[in-house]
Amino acid sequence: MFMKTLRKVGLFGIFLMTFMVVGSSCAAQSGDAEAGKKWYAMNNCGSCHGPHGNDGRAVNIAGLDMGFGSFVRKLRKTDAPIMPGFPESKISKEDAADIYAYLKSLK
Repeated sequence: MFMKTLRKVGLFGIFLMTFMVVGSSCAAQSGDAEAGKKWYAMNNCGSCHGPHGNDGRAVNIAGLDMGFGSFVRKLRKTDAPIMPGFPESKISKEDAADIYAYLKSLK
């Protein structure tokens, strides 16, 4: 009986640790909005989305209503014919997190 209980506790501990590791890797990246503002300008995002993310001819991205993972997928491979994709070699995940933080900060 004791060994059965010990195994259950051990399996639960392994499950809990796995959940914590996987959960932390799926969590939204924290980014620096001020650095994101610079990246937004450097990559010429404002030429279509507008200087404030909501005043251009392209879709409104101010206040961005999507998770970080969805944002990165859109950034890497867009479904808009005019917007280029930005591979990891052009915008790193950390820089994408900065841009994401900036867009989330816009009203």
